[in-house]
Amino acid sequence: MSVTAGPSQDQTIPHEVETDPRTDEILTIVAKETGIERARLVPDASIEELGIPSLDMVQAVFELETHFDIEIPAISEKAGSEFATVGDLVSHVLAALDRARAA
Repeated sequence: MSVTAGPSQDQTIPHEVETDPRTDEILTIVAKETGIERARLVPDASIEELGIPSLDMVQAVFELETHFDIEIPAISEKAGSEFATVGDLVSHVLAALDRARAA
């Protein structure tokens, strides 16, 4: 299965992930921290299929927290490995940004 850089057709991905202007900045940080080419980081891309190790995901989450000065709450005890797709991660970060802005 190949991952393309086109728009997602997966209805489980929140529309805001693809249209939110903060998404590009989030994905640029994730690309830098994981070593994955930015064009491959599309919302429906599986973290597992991209081959991103959990330690790299944790590092990416820490960098996102530092960059945006937010706390990204873990969904499970395996911080960073709870995201099945790139869209899951971005959606979670966007929610944390929105909570921080509302506080």
